[in-house]
Amino acid sequence: MDQKKSRIYLNFSFFILSFLIVAFSLPAWIGSLGPIASCLGYFLFWHSIYRLNSTKLKVLLSFIWFFFVQAIWLSWLTSTEYQGKLILLVYAFILCLFAIEFSIVSYLFLRSKKLNFHKIFLVASIWTIFEWSRLFIMCGFPFNQVGMALSNYHISMQLASIIGIYGLSFYVIFVNLTALKAVLDKSLKIGILWVILAFFPYLYGYFHEKIYEKKFELSNNINVCLVQTALLHEEKILTENHFDKFVSPMYQWQRIINFINQKDLDDLDLIVLPEVALPFSANDHFYPFEKVQSLFQHKFGVDVLSKLPILKEPFARKYQDIWYVSNSYFAKALSNIYQSEIAIGFTDFDQKIDKSYNAAFYFSPKLDTYKRYEKQVLVPMGEYIPFSFLAKIALEKYGIASSFTKGEESKIFSDKNYSFSICYEETYSNIMRKAKNKGAKCFVNLTNDGYFHRSKLFKQHFDHAKVRAVENGIPLIRACNTGVTAVIDSFGRVIDAIYEEDEAKALFVKTPLFSYKTIYSLFGDYLVIFFSFLVIISYYIKRKKYI
Repeated sequence: MDQKKSRIYLNFSFFILSFLIVAFSLPAWIGSLGPIASCLGYFLFWHSIYRLNSTKLKVLLSFIWFFFVQAIWLSWLTSTEYQGKLILLVYAFILCLFAIEFSIVSYLFLRSKKLNFHKIFLVASIWTIFEWSRLFIMCGFPFNQVGMALSNYHISMQLASIIGIYGLSFYVIFVNLTALKAVLDKSLKIGILWVILAFFPYLYGYFHEKIYEKKFELSNNINVCLVQTALLHEEKILTENHFDKFVSPMYQWQRIINFINQKDLDDLDLIVLPEVALPFSANDHFYPFEKVQSLFQHKFGVDVLSKLPILKEPFARKYQDIWYVSNSYFAKALSNIYQSEIAIGFTDFDQKIDKSYNAAFYFSPKLDTYKRYEKQVLVPMGEYIPFSFLAKIALEKYGIASSFTKGEESKIFSDKNYSFSICYEETYSNIMRKAKNKGAKCFVNLTNDGYFHRSKLFKQHFDHAKVRAVENGIPLIRACNTGVTAVIDSFGRVIDAIYEEDEAKALFVKTPLFSYKTIYSLFGDYLVIFFSFLVIISYYIKRKKYI
């Protein structure tokens, strides 16, 4: 009886310990738990319930355990300040969906007392397919794969350069199930295999980085200025019931210029500002030219007048004999003054085709006008209305009367081969890979995570950005309204960053442009997804033969 009680207490301890390890293993919480979660966290849970007599109870506990793990991971979805309480329904739906997926894969091996490697491969494959399939639900949901347990340290992340984030998820499930088999079979050989598998990502990452070390040191660098404005939605854009918090657009531009001018840097190569960095569209002619001219003279002296853009469309328009200029005029003027390329986010409206875009704009001293990249992945309700019956709710609750138009392609800018992404797109491995294969040698991301202010979103978003750099072997530059504004090299290492949400400043970084071809950039997710489907098909073919 005492032995039975001891086993119950031990299994309960494993159950709670596994939850604490896995739930808080993401870099946004306690990243140092990641290595433990990647090889032991899930094993401890499965081991704690494996010998229960009821399969239904095992599946139920799997559902409950993973439901609350996801409740921690996705806690940023409980932010109702801007989304309203409807976001809680989305939160509950996602938790249930992911918990059902986990209980299904647990059922596949918990119903049997035998665990062989074919079944281990099957479970890891089905879980990988489940995670990958989330990309195809509405706009997709690419956050927080279990493979993120290997993302806290840049060395262990290097495996993503071969198999990507979904491959890392496959690996984490496979390693944890190998540990379970070693314990169930009381096998020293399988235990040794588990140890090798647990340490392999770190060994591989170490030698992977060593191979490219000398080439990295000899690579070219550019001087980058990243501006974090740290303005919340109601401060940046005139919002009902928040008029007292609104910051004048002219003063917003003045702040930006002040941030950039804090450092005397003559050879600035690139200035990056966040997604929808200012109110009004790119070519809304809102600012009286005389006031704008006065501002530039005050900041840069009389000589600056020769560097200002010519008063013409799309930068300027005359109303009743008075010239007004747009946000694009400011951006072009700063590009001319600093002799620097500029990436900045604005909304834009194309009158010829009656379409609106959330876009990233590229300005250069060499261009008379600008180039534009249109966001390809739009957020439901925030940027587009997915179903007609939601249109009334969107208008009444959030004041959204229309949708942005989705962009159709990745684009390359500058002779340095920058590829732009906007906010959420950065979490999509497939989209970033397309840009790499189109010729990108540096990713530039413009983000605004302020709609989930004081949550873990901005940190989790940043962690995904690092994985994108590793997958494609490309440096990544990102400017965010409320953090994390940073430069990441092609191995996912942070060169410099602003980690605080409310810190308004410019970050000046010497950015290495070293990039290289990766296996992932060649094959993408198809490699691990094809393998996973192959495992599933072969398993059921083999099973059918024995029936």
